[in-house]
Amino acid sequence: MVASVDARAKTFTINGKKDGSRVFKISDQSVITKTGAPATMKDIVGNEEIRGSYWKEADGSLVAKSVKLGPLTEQEKAAEDARKARHAERKAAKAAAAASDAASASPAASATPKP
Repeated sequence: MVASVDARAKTFTINGKKDGSRVFKISDQSVITKTGAPATMKDIVGNEEIRGSYWKEADGSLVAKSVKLGPLTEQEKAAEDARKARHAERKAAKAAAAASDAASASPAASATPKP
């Protein structure tokens, strides 16, 4: 969610869950879209859902690379669902492989009696 916007400075701030607040600058290379259509800095407003990518400059500042405003589109939801399904499949395969490795690593009981 967009916490605040400074149109003069061409920046917006988001409040992150673990990183605290972060300020992003809009540059000439930033691509802004709203529900899949081209948008501008004027379309970025407080309490707007936002996602995207950014570059971290040498001085530590963050420059928006792509900014997507609004809720996920149906296509983005489908892609996210597919990504989650692939992740679940990989996790299940790893668990199965770990269980198989653990079972084969167990020493077999000896049938030979000790004298």
